Parts: sequence; structure tokens; C-alpha cells
Amino acid sequence: MRAAVTIREERDPAFWQAIADHPKVRHIKGGQVVDMAAIVGMDKVIPLATDHGGQLFVQLDGPGRVYEMHTLFTPEGWGREAHAAWVQTHNHMFNEVGADLLVTYETDHPQSRAALSFGWRPLGELRDSPVGRVRTWFLTREGWEQSPAKRH
Repeated sequence: MRAAVTIREERDPAFWQAIADHPKVRHIKGGQVVDMAAIVGMDKVIPLATDHGGQLFVQLDGPGRVYEMHTLFTPEGWGREAHAAWVQTHNHMFNEVGADLLVTYETDHPQSRAALSFGWRPLGELRDSPVGRVRTWFLTREGWEQSPAKRH
């Protein structure tokens, strides 16, 4: 039997830098080096981690009800660990933090699409942006509560 996945707030920049620098993850930011210390040190960022990655939630509004989600996992965390982490981080953001809306972005990379089974919905088509081609995805609290991932 596999051990349960537990999320934690992780502000150690070395942990996140190792994830972001992994050759299978570096496709974010077009392969450029990302300064994770600058990101995870920000007050408006909630970095939730497991053993092999996690999600970064960036507060987009003043009241703290809208967050942008970024997912980073090394290949060791793909699959069950990432799925379990998504369930826990979504519960945390909607129930503990009090978020009403999460947004994320799909790129041309196949792993960047948000999970429909979690209630995520696309908004528009892939379009050119300063960081490449992206499509916005959104998830409301109600969408999460009604999703197959939450119910199971």
C-alpha cells in the first residue's frame, strides 16, 4: 500500500529551484531559468508541496479570493502523487484559504492542460501572449464541489 500524500507549505527556494530546473519541467518559461527564491518569498504566493513538486498559488486580488495556480512536478511525482496533491491543494485553497476562483494557463505543452475531472473549464482558445501561446482555465468553488475528483 502506498503512503498517503501530504501537502505542506514549502518556502525553501532550493526545493522549488530543483523542481523548476529539472530537464522534464524546464519547458515552463520556455526553458529559461526561473528564480524560485523570488517567487516563493512573496507574501502573495502560497507554495504547497509534496515530495516531488506541488502547486504555487498567486493571489491576484486584494481580498484574497482569486488565485492563479502553477503546477510543478518532477516525473517522480507525475500520476498518483500529483493527483492526490491536486485534491488536497484544491480543498486547502477553497476551504482553508477561502478562495472563490482559481485560474491557470494551458500552453502548447501537453501537460499544462487543467483537469476537467476537477471541474476546471477553458476560457477562450490558445492565443499568443508575452510568455507564448496560452489559454486561460478557471475553477470556481462550486465547480470544485461538484467535480468527480472532489466527490470521489
